[in-house]
Amino acid sequence: MEHIQPYLDYFSAHPSWAIVIIFLIAFGEALLIIGLFVPSTVVLVGAGTLVGTGHLDFWSVFLATAVGAVAGDQVSYWAGRLFGDRLKQFWPLSRYPALVAKGEDFVRSHGGKSIAIGRFVPGVKAVVPGIVGMLGMSQPFFVFVNVTSGIFWAAAHVFPGILIGQGLALAGEFSGRLTFLLVLLLVALGVLGWAIRLLSAGIFTPFIRRILAGLSTLAKARKSRPFYRLGRKLSPDHPKAARIVAMVLSLMIAAAVVVYLFIRVGTLDAASNLDQSVFGLLNDLRNAPGDLLMTRISMMGEAPVLLMLCAAMAAWLLIHRAWRTALAVVVAVAAEQALVALLKLVFARPRPIALPPDAYEMAYSFPSSHAAFAMLSFGLLAVIAGHAMGRWSKALVYSLAGMVIFLIGFARLYLGVHWLGDVLAGVALAAVITTAFGVTLEAWPAPRVRPLGMIGVALTAWLLAAGINIEWNGAVREAAYAPPVASRSFDLPTWQTQAWAHIPPRRVDLSGKSGDPFVAQWVGGLENLEAQLKGDGFEIMPPWSWSAALAYSDPHAAFSTVPPRPLLHEGLGARLTAVLKDRTSQDKRLVLRAFKTGVTVDVAGQSRPVFVLSLLHEDNAPRFKLFTLPRSYPATAEEIRAFLGGLSGTVLPDSPDKPVILAGN
Repeated sequence: MEHIQPYLDYFSAHPSWAIVIIFLIAFGEALLIIGLFVPSTVVLVGAGTLVGTGHLDFWSVFLATAVGAVAGDQVSYWAGRLFGDRLKQFWPLSRYPALVAKGEDFVRSHGGKSIAIGRFVPGVKAVVPGIVGMLGMSQPFFVFVNVTSGIFWAAAHVFPGILIGQGLALAGEFSGRLTFLLVLLLVALGVLGWAIRLLSAGIFTPFIRRILAGLSTLAKARKSRPFYRLGRKLSPDHPKAARIVAMVLSLMIAAAVVVYLFIRVGTLDAASNLDQSVFGLLNDLRNAPGDLLMTRISMMGEAPVLLMLCAAMAAWLLIHRAWRTALAVVVAVAAEQALVALLKLVFARPRPIALPPDAYEMAYSFPSSHAAFAMLSFGLLAVIAGHAMGRWSKALVYSLAGMVIFLIGFARLYLGVHWLGDVLAGVALAAVITTAFGVTLEAWPAPRVRPLGMIGVALTAWLLAAGINIEWNGAVREAAYAPPVASRSFDLPTWQTQAWAHIPPRRVDLSGKSGDPFVAQWVGGLENLEAQLKGDGFEIMPPWSWSAALAYSDPHAAFSTVPPRPLLHEGLGARLTAVLKDRTSQDKRLVLRAFKTGVTVDVAGQSRPVFVLSLLHEDNAPRFKLFTLPRSYPATAEEIRAFLGGLSGTVLPDSPDKPVILAGN
């Protein structure tokens, strides 16, 4: 959190700069053609997120967004009215005649409604205001529709960000590092989705067409029939030429990345500085809720899970008689799996952290099999579905596929089981296979299938397989990916006289700040403590999970159904959480948490772990009428004495201020 906090503090102290940036982004997004290159959604949803976290004022952000959008459309409209049909001859419209023609058809089809509808349609929204100006729409009518639709457009961008911000504020109650991790993911996903959508929508088609025109002219100039035929195939007028060339260029770039990474890994004795830096940054961000989330995401990229996605995709193709495409999917999957396994053995690169001997994964990390198979599976799904879709629908599918691939690769980096080079090599290697598949599909087209049906079936199979995998193997993976914890051991005399005092007296959160106090230390297993708590009327709570946290989203939920807050101590969650209901109020309770330390004590030849115990009050505290987050404060001295008096065990005599209870078991 310390990395992003200075920027948040700056925008909080100088909100005018943030408002100016928001206005310029909304304004630029509405300008002719230029709006295609402005990542408005990422920035404006991010601005809404800052509103939700309390760093920016709502009305300032909302008005800057709405006014910027309205002003940008108004400038584009005036350009159309001023220059009329001649505007098509000016840059940048002259570079995108197909997009202008599509915008004209859109306006003719929807009339005055095109201004409002066009704001939410990728591609045409960048030309509609200028076109209605060319066609002579009256200024008063344009202003009315422009202003009203601009307000709705601003709300559609800002309000989702506010909800995200509220969620991050809730997450921030648990962990500052978790907040930073989620912000990092949201920004990266937004930028990635925007970039992929821009590239896959054919935004560079004009440049590719110029290259094709030159190559076609050169080929036709050769007095040879084969070259003449090649020139015809490369002609910009050929419907598939631009797509094939774009895929071939992607294939060449991916192949170059693979070769570079293979040479680099093969010639270096240790991980590169960039690998080490990324590993260090993400290792500093590790926290218990983040570990749980990233472990689940990583499990969604395991081979058996993704094989179910590919099998469902191949079955759909077979049912729709696309035999060649189905066979190509099977061949691509088999080639990728065999190639990755072979490369792991050839390079034998050790992982950043050692996995347990019983882990299901290979000991070697290069290239990442998770990243490679995710790229191949979702890449094939996007290529096959996009083959039967329009430009912007295909761009959306490519963007979503890219986000899933990024999440799985990021999860592997976060968990520390791969270097950055491993993930990049896996993605690039699978990209070579995927783009080669795409070139073949474009050059020798197969029967078109219903893309939405295939996507739905494939994703359903993937999610079902992932759910089963998480249910069966979740606990095993959590243990395998758990960060190593340094441990110290003391004999009993040393512990009794001095070492017990080195345990932190207060809970340490992930920012390094001291939180609520600990009321005692417990030396021994938790089974004895759990049994005593049950006898005193405490209810033992199940381990905290993201699904249990859904109860926080209901501001009217009964307090008994809302789980205690998942507090952390030195990055680790509580090993035991117990709740004692208040007899006088349904909206109050006493919560005991036992946190494991990295210390053990040798008692009678047996090594016993040391736990620290916290005792807090929690009461019902709905926030912003959007969610419920329990509010906590320390228990009173009388309550602490009563609680400790009910525990059986040996209290070390040298620790009167902080009881150290030696468990009986």
